[in-house]
Amino acid sequence: MDDDMWVCPRWWGALLRSLLAEGPCSVVTGQVRAAPPEVPGGIAPSTMLGDERVVYEGRLDGDVLAAGNMALYRTAFAEVGLFDERLGAGGRFPSSEDNDLCFRLLEAGYRIVYEPLAVLEHRAWRTKGDYVRLRWRYGRGNGAYYAKHLAPGDGRMLRRLRADVVRQLRKVPGRLRRRELRMLVSDAAFTLGLFSGAAEWILTERTLGAPASCRPTNSKTSKKAGKDAGAPRRI
Repeated sequence: MDDDMWVCPRWWGALLRSLLAEGPCSVVTGQVRAAPPEVPGGIAPSTMLGDERVVYEGRLDGDVLAAGNMALYRTAFAEVGLFDERLGAGGRFPSSEDNDLCFRLLEAGYRIVYEPLAVLEHRAWRTKGDYVRLRWRYGRGNGAYYAKHLAPGDGRMLRRLRADVVRQLRKVPGRLRRRELRMLVSDAAFTLGLFSGAAEWILTERTLGAPASCRPTNSKTSKKAGKDAGAPRRI
Protein backbone atom coordinates (compact mmCIF):
# COMPACT_ATOMS: atom_id res chain seq x y z
CA MET A 1 0.00 0.00 0.00
CA ASP A 2 1.35 3.44 -0.97
CA ASP A 3 1.70 6.17 1.64
CA ASP A 4 -0.74 8.53 -0.13
CA MET A 5 -3.76 6.23 -0.12
CA TRP A 6 -6.96 6.25 1.93
CA VAL A 7 -8.35 2.87 2.98
CA CYS A 8 -12.00 2.20 2.12
CA PRO A 9 -14.29 -0.06 4.21
CA ARG A 10 -13.84 -3.81 3.58
CA TRP A 11 -10.65 -3.22 1.54
CA TRP A 12 -8.42 -5.60 3.47
CA GLY A 13 -11.02 -8.34 3.74
CA ALA A 14 -11.75 -8.27 0.00
CA LEU A 15 -8.05 -8.35 -0.88
CA LEU A 16 -7.19 -11.16 1.54
CA ARG A 17 -10.20 -13.34 0.70
CA SER A 18 -9.38 -13.12 -2.99
CA LEU A 19 -5.72 -14.01 -2.41
CA LEU A 20 -6.56 -17.01 -0.22
CA ALA A 21 -9.11 -18.23 -2.77
CA GLU A 22 -6.69 -17.92 -5.69
CA GLY A 23 -3.67 -19.50 -3.98
CA PRO A 24 0.10 -18.88 -3.96
CA CYS A 25 0.46 -18.75 -7.76
CA SER A 26 -1.67 -15.61 -7.94
CA VAL A 27 -1.28 -11.94 -7.10
CA VAL A 28 -4.33 -9.84 -6.27
CA THR A 29 -4.60 -6.16 -7.15
CA GLY A 30 -7.50 -3.84 -6.42
CA GLN A 31 -9.31 -0.74 -7.53
CA VAL A 32 -7.70 2.68 -7.02
CA ARG A 33 -10.02 5.66 -7.19
CA ALA A 34 -9.23 9.36 -7.03
CA ALA A 35 -10.01 10.91 -3.64
CA PRO A 36 -11.59 14.37 -3.41
CA PRO A 37 -9.09 17.21 -4.08
CA GLU A 38 -7.14 18.35 -1.01
CA VAL A 39 -5.97 21.56 -2.69
CA PRO A 40 -7.61 23.73 -5.37
CA GLY A 41 -7.42 21.79 -8.63
CA GLY A 42 -5.81 18.83 -6.85
CA ILE A 43 -5.09 15.74 -8.95
CA ALA A 44 -4.60 12.02 -8.31
CA PRO A 45 -2.46 11.07 -11.32
CA SER A 46 -2.66 7.28 -11.12
CA THR A 47 -5.87 5.26 -10.77
CA MET A 48 -7.14 1.78 -11.63
CA LEU A 49 -10.84 1.66 -12.41
CA GLY A 50 -13.28 -1.09 -13.31
CA ASP A 51 -16.22 -2.90 -11.72
CA GLU A 52 -15.62 -6.38 -13.19
CA ARG A 53 -13.29 -8.99 -11.74
CA VAL A 54 -10.60 -9.93 -14.28
CA VAL A 55 -7.88 -12.60 -14.30
CA TYR A 56 -4.72 -12.00 -16.35
CA GLU A 57 -2.19 -14.57 -17.51
CA GLY A 58 0.78 -14.60 -19.88
CA ARG A 59 2.00 -11.69 -21.99
CA LEU A 60 -0.22 -8.63 -22.19
CA ASP A 61 -0.20 -5.39 -24.15
CA GLY A 62 -0.71 -3.30 -21.02
CA ASP A 63 0.18 -3.03 -17.35
CA VAL A 64 -2.42 -4.35 -14.92
CA LEU A 65 -0.79 -4.35 -11.48
CA ALA A 66 -1.50 -1.47 -9.09
CA ALA A 67 1.35 -2.17 -6.69
CA GLY A 68 0.00 0.39 -4.23
CA ASN A 69 -2.98 -1.92 -3.78
CA MET A 70 -1.91 -5.54 -4.02
CA ALA A 71 -1.40 -8.72 -2.02
CA LEU A 72 0.80 -11.71 -2.79
CA TYR A 73 2.55 -14.59 -1.07
CA ARG A 74 6.16 -14.08 0.00
CA THR A 75 7.12 -17.03 -2.21
CA ALA A 76 6.31 -14.90 -5.27
CA PHE A 77 9.06 -12.44 -4.35
CA ALA A 78 11.41 -15.37 -3.74
CA GLU A 79 10.74 -16.62 -7.26
CA VAL A 80 10.81 -13.43 -9.33
CA GLY A 81 12.77 -11.05 -7.09
CA LEU A 82 11.77 -7.85 -5.29
CA PHE A 83 11.01 -4.47 -6.81
CA ASP A 84 13.84 -3.16 -8.98
CA GLU A 85 15.17 -0.23 -6.95
CA ARG A 86 16.44 1.51 -10.07
CA LEU A 87 12.80 2.12 -10.98
CA GLY A 88 10.23 4.06 -8.97
CA ALA A 89 10.19 7.01 -6.60
CA GLY A 90 13.68 7.89 -5.39
CA GLY A 91 15.40 6.15 -8.30
CA ARG A 92 17.00 7.49 -11.46
CA PHE A 93 13.99 6.21 -13.39
CA PRO A 94 11.19 7.42 -11.12
CA SER A 95 8.23 5.21 -12.08
CA SER A 96 7.19 1.81 -13.50
CA GLU A 97 8.56 -0.34 -10.68
CA ASP A 98 5.05 -1.84 -10.54
CA ASN A 99 4.97 -2.46 -14.30
CA ASP A 100 8.34 -4.20 -14.11
CA LEU A 101 7.20 -6.46 -11.27
CA CYS A 102 3.97 -7.19 -13.15
CA PHE A 103 5.91 -8.26 -16.24
CA ARG A 104 8.23 -10.55 -14.26
CA LEU A 105 5.32 -12.17 -12.41
CA LEU A 106 3.42 -12.91 -15.60
CA GLU A 107 6.56 -14.20 -17.32
CA ALA A 108 7.05 -16.61 -14.40
CA GLY A 109 3.53 -18.00 -14.86
CA TYR A 110 1.69 -16.13 -12.11
CA ARG A 111 -1.88 -14.95 -12.51
CA ILE A 112 -2.81 -11.38 -11.64
CA VAL A 113 -6.35 -11.06 -10.34
CA TYR A 114 -8.10 -7.70 -10.39
CA GLU A 115 -10.52 -7.57 -7.44
CA PRO A 116 -12.77 -4.48 -7.78
CA LEU A 117 -14.13 -4.81 -4.23
CA ALA A 118 -10.68 -4.07 -2.76
CA VAL A 119 -10.85 -0.28 -3.04
CA LEU A 120 -8.31 2.35 -2.06
CA GLU A 121 -8.47 6.07 -2.79
CA HIS A 122 -5.43 7.90 -4.15
CA ARG A 123 -5.12 11.24 -2.37
CA ALA A 124 -5.41 14.24 -4.71
CA TRP A 125 -2.76 16.36 -2.99
CA ARG A 126 -0.77 17.34 -6.07
CA THR A 127 -1.56 20.57 -7.93
CA LYS A 128 -1.90 21.10 -11.66
CA GLY A 129 1.48 22.81 -11.51
CA ASP A 130 3.03 19.46 -10.57
CA TYR A 131 1.59 17.64 -13.55
CA VAL A 132 4.19 18.39 -16.22
CA ARG A 133 7.07 17.33 -13.97
CA LEU A 134 5.14 14.22 -12.93
CA ARG A 135 4.49 13.21 -16.53
CA TRP A 136 8.19 13.59 -17.31
CA ARG A 137 8.96 11.23 -14.43
CA TYR A 138 6.36 8.73 -15.61
CA GLY A 139 7.82 8.83 -19.12
CA ARG A 140 11.37 8.28 -17.82
CA GLY A 141 10.30 5.24 -15.83
CA ASN A 142 8.23 3.78 -18.64
CA GLY A 143 11.04 4.19 -21.15
CA ALA A 144 13.52 2.51 -18.82
CA TYR A 145 11.09 -0.36 -18.18
CA TYR A 146 10.64 -0.95 -21.91
CA ALA A 147 14.41 -0.85 -22.45
CA LYS A 148 15.03 -3.25 -19.58
CA HIS A 149 12.91 -5.94 -21.20
CA LEU A 150 13.99 -5.48 -24.80
CA ALA A 151 15.02 -8.87 -26.15
CA PRO A 152 16.52 -9.92 -29.51
CA GLY A 153 13.82 -11.23 -31.80
CA ASP A 154 11.01 -10.01 -29.54
CA GLY A 155 9.58 -6.67 -30.62
CA ARG A 156 6.84 -6.43 -27.99
CA MET A 157 8.46 -3.69 -25.92
CA LEU A 158 9.37 -1.67 -29.00
CA ARG A 159 5.75 -1.92 -30.13
CA ARG A 160 4.56 -0.77 -26.73
CA LEU A 161 6.93 2.21 -26.75
CA ARG A 162 5.75 3.12 -30.24
CA ALA A 163 2.11 2.81 -29.15
CA ASP A 164 2.76 5.19 -26.25
CA VAL A 165 4.27 7.76 -28.61
CA VAL A 166 1.43 7.43 -31.14
CA ARG A 167 -1.14 7.79 -28.35
CA GLN A 168 0.42 11.09 -27.26
CA LEU A 169 0.63 12.40 -30.84
CA ARG A 170 -3.03 11.64 -31.46
CA LYS A 171 -3.96 13.93 -28.59
CA VAL A 172 -2.30 16.97 -30.17
CA PRO A 173 -5.13 18.19 -32.47
CA GLY A 174 -7.71 18.04 -29.68
CA ARG A 175 -5.39 19.73 -27.20
CA LEU A 176 -4.75 22.56 -29.65
CA ARG A 177 -8.41 22.93 -30.53
CA ARG A 178 -9.38 23.17 -26.85
CA ARG A 179 -6.31 25.31 -26.03
CA GLU A 180 -5.16 22.85 -23.38
CA LEU A 181 -1.60 24.11 -23.42
CA ARG A 182 -0.59 22.66 -20.05
CA MET A 183 -1.83 19.22 -21.08
CA LEU A 184 -0.06 19.56 -24.42
CA VAL A 185 3.20 20.32 -22.64
CA SER A 186 2.66 17.41 -20.24
CA ASP A 187 2.12 15.01 -23.16
CA ALA A 188 5.34 16.26 -24.74
CA ALA A 189 7.16 15.82 -21.41
CA PHE A 190 5.95 12.21 -21.17
CA THR A 191 7.05 11.45 -24.74
CA LEU A 192 10.49 13.00 -24.28
CA GLY A 193 10.79 11.16 -20.98
CA LEU A 194 10.14 7.86 -22.75
CA PHE A 195 13.10 8.36 -25.07
CA SER A 196 15.30 9.78 -22.31
CA GLY A 197 14.63 6.86 -19.96
CA ALA A 198 15.03 4.21 -22.64
CA ALA A 199 18.28 5.68 -23.98
CA GLU A 200 19.83 6.13 -20.54
CA TRP A 201 18.90 2.60 -19.48
CA ILE A 202 20.43 1.10 -22.61
CA LEU A 203 23.62 3.13 -22.20
CA THR A 204 24.10 2.67 -18.45
CA GLU A 205 22.09 -0.22 -17.02
CA ARG A 206 21.82 -3.06 -19.51
CA THR A 207 25.54 -3.81 -19.24
CA LEU A 208 25.44 -3.92 -15.43
CA GLY A 209 22.72 -6.52 -14.92
CA ALA A 210 19.96 -6.54 -12.31
CA PRO A 211 20.75 -5.65 -8.69
CA ALA A 212 20.64 -8.51 -6.21
CA SER A 213 17.33 -7.31 -4.73
CA CYS A 214 15.35 -8.03 -7.89
CA ARG A 215 16.99 -11.33 -8.79
CA PRO A 216 14.97 -14.47 -8.09
CA THR A 217 16.09 -16.78 -5.30
CA ASN A 218 13.95 -19.64 -6.64
CA SER A 219 14.53 -20.64 -10.27
CA LYS A 220 11.25 -22.54 -10.81
CA THR A 221 9.18 -20.92 -13.59
CA SER A 222 6.23 -21.81 -15.78
CA LYS A 223 4.49 -20.28 -18.79
CA LYS A 224 0.82 -19.63 -19.48
CA ALA A 225 -1.10 -18.22 -22.42
CA GLY A 226 -2.00 -14.53 -22.38
CA LYS A 227 -5.44 -12.95 -22.09
CA ASP A 228 -6.22 -9.25 -22.55
CA ALA A 229 -10.01 -9.08 -22.53
CA GLY A 230 -12.02 -7.07 -20.04
CA ALA A 231 -9.17 -4.98 -18.65
CA PRO A 232 -9.86 -2.33 -16.03
CA ARG A 233 -8.87 1.17 -17.06
CA ARG A 234 -5.52 2.32 -15.74
CA ILE A 235 -5.17 6.11 -15.89
